[in-house]
Amino acid sequence: MKTNYLLAVAAMFLTAAGAARAAEGPYVASSVGAYMGTNYDQGLLWTLLKGDADRKFNGSLAAGYRFDNIRVEVEGGFGRLADVDRGTSVVTPGAGFQAKGDLTVWTALAGAYYDVPVTEIYQPYLGVGGGLAGLDNSSDLLVINEGTHGAAFAEAGLNMVIYDGLTVAPGYRYLWVNSKGGGARNLSTHIVKLTARASF
Repeated sequence: MKTNYLLAVAAMFLTAAGAARAAEGPYVASSVGAYMGTNYDQGLLWTLLKGDADRKFNGSLAAGYRFDNIRVEVEGGFGRLADVDRGTSVVTPGAGFQAKGDLTVWTALAGAYYDVPVTEIYQPYLGVGGGLAGLDNSSDLLVINEGTHGAAFAEAGLNMVIYDGLTVAPGYRYLWVNSKGGGARNLSTHIVKLTARASF
């Protein structure tokens, strides 16, 4: 009796794991996210003022292909990393000095993901990738090495199937940009995101 029970439990888990494996094929995805902490260099004046840069949002579009539990995709994104405004009212700008401004980033990335086959509905995932990131800064209170740089990311999240072929996935991404130079260090940021993925 006990043996039959264990076999039944094992069969249940194997069936769930098999069902969690999505069919191979292409998909498209869209995501929105929020920067929860960005590491970049601030000018001495901005540091002395203890200035604040509001946390901002980003978005991306992607296309990919699923091979059983492995996904590969390419993605393009754009985000506003910082809005330098709060605290700048006490700055007396000199000629050509711009206190207020934005720090923005565009990304062109390729990644690989593994969907862990847990259940038919819930599938944790892990991913890594890299590509290019472009930084643009319009505030002289930040020290940013602008231009196009190499970038890499690591990501984890949870796939939730809400309809046949449609998945939503909350996740976390760490993005690193190799932007050291010109008095600036490499930039990195933490992103929480929500992705919608449609297979066809």
